[in-house]
Amino acid sequence: MIRHSLASALLGLALICAAPAFAQAPSLAPSHLQAAREVMTLTGVTQNIDNIYKEFEASAQQLVSTRPEMANDMKAVVAELKPEADRRAEEMTKTAAAIFASKMTEADLKAVSAFFTSDVGKRYTSLRSEAMQALFKELEPWSVQTSNYLFDRFSQEMRKRGHTL
Repeated sequence: MIRHSLASALLGLALICAAPAFAQAPSLAPSHLQAAREVMTLTGVTQNIDNIYKEFEASAQQLVSTRPEMANDMKAVVAELKPEADRRAEEMTKTAAAIFASKMTEADLKAVSAFFTSDVGKRYTSLRSEAMQALFKELEPWSVQTSNYLFDRFSQEMRKRGHTL
């Protein structure tokens, strides 16, 4: 969950940082933006944006889990915040669509959409989460081992050059 939260936060930050560039960009055709939005939905980008509220809700529940007297108020406040969260998610989804539309032609976006709505694209989408979980299990120890190896090699090479770390 932490990895997912971090990935979502990084995606959100990247999209927010890029947003000012779109204020100066020429306007895009509504069909171009719609094609980008469809790709955002088909590839899971909008799901990541929508998951921010779900993660917030789970965190709020966990925060008051040892304080049962707060549970009803927590649920009420979280429910009250949902429309605001939905508006913010819609704004970010529009930003994401504008970013992708500015980077890809409408024809390319439609081709990506066609892939993800094809049988093989649907299979890819259905297996992507499982494959990514398996990859993260391999990637985590590999990244630690590789980082340690590279640092050890770096230290050895620096010692050869007369430097002690």
